[in-house]
Amino acid sequence: MTIQNLRIIGERINPGFKSSLALFENSDIKGIQSLAINQVSKGACALNINIGERALNDSQFMVEVVKAVQEVVSVPLSFDFPHSSIQEICLKNYDQKKANGGKPYINSISELRWEMLDLLAICPSKIFLMASERNENGQQVANKTAEEVYVTTKRMVENIKKKYSNFLLDDIVVDVSVGPVGTDTEGLTKMAVDSIRMIGGDPSLNGIHMSVGLSNISIMLPNKTKEGLPLKPLIESAFLTLTVPYGLDHIIGTAGREYSMLPKEHSVLRIMKEAMEIGGFDALMKIQELYMDAD
Repeated sequence: MTIQNLRIIGERINPGFKSSLALFENSDIKGIQSLAINQVSKGACALNINIGERALNDSQFMVEVVKAVQEVVSVPLSFDFPHSSIQEICLKNYDQKKANGGKPYINSISELRWEMLDLLAICPSKIFLMASERNENGQQVANKTAEEVYVTTKRMVENIKKKYSNFLLDDIVVDVSVGPVGTDTEGLTKMAVDSIRMIGGDPSLNGIHMSVGLSNISIMLPNKTKEGLPLKPLIESAFLTLTVPYGLDHIIGTAGREYSMLPKEHSVLRIMKEAMEIGGFDALMKIQELYMDAD
């Protein structure tokens, strides 16, 4: 990875990957440890931990995973569970000393899961804020514009400051969320890019961090462009090129993937920008130009 100051949180300890799911199903602790070591050796500065549904009914295995991973790597862990009860188990068994003093990440808090802030009483932690949804009269509402993502972020930060006046912006990572560019007819990619620029341009949020699950943007795309170039890393690099200068500094992604800032004349960057501006079904057709020959 060649982008300065971009921190990658390794994504592979997650049941969304078939090989990882098999490790959880087989209680393969050695395999999970190998997966952790491999990601850190490839540049991950932290590791996302999500063992799926097993965390709900096998707390002992959850504890075993946390302790086993910390036996073999010395980076912080990001606990990716929407349930306070599972987060509590993880945080109580996290050893900050084994992470060279690094705080764990609570991933993630939203306005509909505000009670998860109480987890901060267990141990000093960094927190992910999910800015892709908001609370409207007790109902979960998906944000559909950059303005809505920005306003939700501002409101969450202000409410955190009201409860914890000394909480540092440096300990907050805003997840603006991004979906597959290959199926994006709603302008969600543009929404993510624009919201990052809005958040990054607000002086009152100076010092806050921003993140996306970067691999999401390239799923459902073929591996190669029609010229035989690696399409997925290029699409992801195009997104980084559009957002890193405005404050995106964390990604949950694949450690070891060759990310780079693309030159403005690069065809993948150009086509991605055009697709974002066109929107709708035509945006999909524009992305397809990267890997399909014209009839």
